[in-house]
Amino acid sequence: MTSDHKQLMSSYAAVRRISRRSGSSFYRSFWLLPRAQRDAMSALYAFARVTDDLGDCDEPLTLRRSWLQWWRQTTAMNLIGEGSQPIRLADGVEDIPPNSSVDLVRHATEIMPALRHAADRYQIPSRYLLEIVDGVMADQQKNRFDTFEQLEHYCYLVASAVGIACLHIWGFRSPLPMQAAVDCGLAFQLTNILRDVSEDAARGRIYLPRQHYEQHGLEEDDLLNPRKDARLRCLLLDETRRAAELFDSGWRVWDSLHDDGRPMFSMMWRTYRKLLQRIIDDPDAVVSRRVSLGMRDRIGIVSHHFVGPLYRRLPVPPLELVTVKEPVPTRGNEPV
Repeated sequence: MTSDHKQLMSSYAAVRRISRRSGSSFYRSFWLLPRAQRDAMSALYAFARVTDDLGDCDEPLTLRRSWLQWWRQTTAMNLIGEGSQPIRLADGVEDIPPNSSVDLVRHATEIMPALRHAADRYQIPSRYLLEIVDGVMADQQKNRFDTFEQLEHYCYLVASAVGIACLHIWGFRSPLPMQAAVDCGLAFQLTNILRDVSEDAARGRIYLPRQHYEQHGLEEDDLLNPRKDARLRCLLLDETRRAAELFDSGWRVWDSLHDDGRPMFSMMWRTYRKLLQRIIDDPDAVVSRRVSLGMRDRIGIVSHHFVGPLYRRLPVPPLELVTVKEPVPTRGNEPV
């Protein structure tokens, strides 16, 4: 076994460990994939997890920005060029405090070999991986949005770019319906924003666009101190309708996916769509807590994807798709 192969195997062991320790339901869905794709997903997830941690750590803002810049440069250097090259670190390593809360050098040397190998194997364009870092960097600079278009761009960076990278790992028949892939990520992230209204408010963050909440007679302070209010309820329900339409568009990815990737996509889509339904059923809930699925719902979704006979009985397309009723045929002004 060559030293390069040992380094790669060690890197994959590290990304599997990072993914496993996260305790995320996203990680559990990896087991729906064959081993090689599962390992590639672990590399992608570990990279995204560490990137998020850099943005969310308790270090000063200027230091977080500096670390993210270094992380992005290091990522770009290792994704471009031959896969057999040694892992390279961006300039400025000596400026990283030795007692800092995040060990950047260790993360880079552990994750980059597996990430580079997965990106090469599944032909993941480097732009999507770099956009994941750009999304976290954007969060350091701005947590207010004037328009829905601004929010869409942010959601694309933090969610759609991740989703498109996933699609390359799962495999798809060309051409990929790119707009559907982007919309799926937007649907997932908008659902996260809606379920996190109270938690984001506690951190001084408002992700719902100003143009939307002002249309309902709300001000910034109403979002920073949310309470049960008819105006806020109407705003939330409007946003859930936007999200539901994005979920509908996002499901169109299914037709292009290879069979190996369909169970994981289905599990993620149905999980987030059920979360959205929880908010639709009780929009006031987001005022006081983070909306989540109960144990029964989680077990139901998992079992219907891991148990073959149950998976084969899942309705395709899902029943949650918003159906548009056909107009009643009329003769003049009278129903037929």
